[in-house]
Amino acid sequence: MSGMHAALRALNRLVIDGVIENYAIGGAIGASFYLPAMQTEDIDVFVFMPTPTSLLVSLSGVYESLKSLGGIVDREYVRFGDWPVQILTDATPLIAEAIREAISVDFDEIPTRVFRPEHMCAIALQTGRAKDYARITMFLEQNEVDPGLLSDLATRYGLSRQLKRATDAVEGSNERPEQP
Repeated sequence: MSGMHAALRALNRLVIDGVIENYAIGGAIGASFYLPAMQTEDIDVFVFMPTPTSLLVSLSGVYESLKSLGGIVDREYVRFGDWPVQILTDATPLIAEAIREAISVDFDEIPTRVFRPEHMCAIALQTGRAKDYARITMFLEQNEVDPGLLSDLATRYGLSRQLKRATDAVEGSNERPEQP
């Protein structure tokens, strides 16, 4: 069994056991469900935690449960085989919505949840790194996003300016010089 398979099975077990309410995969691995595979170092897993009893959210229970399911803690990751898994919380309203509205997919017959492409693009706009804009460009060029849904997300989360910059860049790269 590959590290990816083990990680997905472990995440599903955490939901069944109530350690987390739900999860969804984002980042480059999430994008690979829609686009050609991209190089990445880890699996970004965003989780809903059970209702906390304090204002401080602790991931220690998640890490301990993943260890009991065969994971090896390695700095901020839990490694399954060659795959480091980074656990991230629903730290922003946009990420919380992305987890709630994630789609269910099968990865080699293992059920998993993945962010919708529009949410991946909106989160990338919010993060704003060069590699995030490159991913947005790929989604737009491959027509893997619903422009209306992405525009709605950008408006609701104050990302309209960033979306315009990304779409202008894609449109500019698609323009061809006039032939003499």
